[in-house]
Amino acid sequence: MPYATVKGVDIYYEIHGPSNAPPVVFIGGWASYRWIWFRQIPAFKERYKCVVFDNRGAGRSSKPDYPYTMQMFADDTVGLMKALGIETAHTIGISMGGLIAQQIAISYPEKLRSLIIVSSNFGGLNAIPMDDKTMALLIALPTETISKEQARQMRYRATFSLEFLQDNKSVMELIDEWVQQYPAPVYAQVHQSSAVSAFNAEEQVKQIAVPTLILHGDSDLAVPPGNAKLLANNISTSKLIMIQGGSHFSIIEKYEVFNSEVMSFIEEVEKR
Repeated sequence: MPYATVKGVDIYYEIHGPSNAPPVVFIGGWASYRWIWFRQIPAFKERYKCVVFDNRGAGRSSKPDYPYTMQMFADDTVGLMKALGIETAHTIGISMGGLIAQQIAISYPEKLRSLIIVSSNFGGLNAIPMDDKTMALLIALPTETISKEQARQMRYRATFSLEFLQDNKSVMELIDEWVQQYPAPVYAQVHQSSAVSAFNAEEQVKQIAVPTLILHGDSDLAVPPGNAKLLANNISTSKLIMIQGGSHFSIIEKYEVFNSEVMSFIEEVEKR
């Protein structure tokens, strides 16, 4: 199995697509791992060298039991790029992965060909938080009265639209299998959550100068859509696309629109 060891942490990764094509690095979100890009990789690998990996604390990567920071996640990602001989890449991050991508743009701007932020925010007190109901759904855990399956379904309701959940049962069954294959331990989820809570790049994102694309579902409950507009207002090199009817996981629900917009953006950047 392909692993790269970065500062003592084993990062599991996969590479798809031509080795000589422009590299695209995909960064997942909180408590998830590389499966979330299952509707991107088949399309993107036709044009790009796609790198998907599991963040520390998730999937097959190491799950050290100590506090994580967004800088650690950024260091992991850039360390993986270095281990794979990738000098620069188009970097796509969703949710927490969007925070990681921002940190890379701040700490390692020379490593980015472009920055693509999906369903995310810049952190801190001025970011728009999810409402209490959505928070309760997102952190649902099994109890004496709530089964593991019920808790998982509650968490899905925070990130997928109700319509998608009702109309795509076979897709959700497949996602269920992936989620349960490599479950993130509770302590690792807590460490990831703490890193998210501590992140505040409102002022630093103003320094980002690489071409940036911000995509956000206009019906995202987990990260309210207003956050995308705040990001766009603070990153002078950014282009904002609101995905109509998109949930937090527009990469899955609205993948055809998402894939088309992102690949068009990357092609534009590659021509510069």
